[in-house]
Amino acid sequence: MEESQKKFGEPGIENYETVYDGELATNDLEGIYTKFNIDHPYGYEGHSLSMSDVVELYDDEGSIFHYVDRMGFQEISFKQLKQDMQMKM
Repeated sequence: MEESQKKFGEPGIENYETVYDGELATNDLEGIYTKFNIDHPYGYEGHSLSMSDVVELYDDEGSIFHYVDRMGFQEISFKQLKQDMQMKM
């Protein structure tokens, strides 16, 4: 992520699209990574979770976004951008 930020700035929500929205048995990011690489959820037809993908964890309180980095995850802030986009739709 650090290299990408130097070249292109912060990741922008406009460069991403939702490929799966559903409940999983875990909110653990490593567990989610494993799920989307080894045991895809029913109906999921996207690629395996890879570097530069973004995972959104959400509940009634709001969302937290995590960028898949070379080693682990980095929290990023898409929240305001996402709210702005929803209001325009």
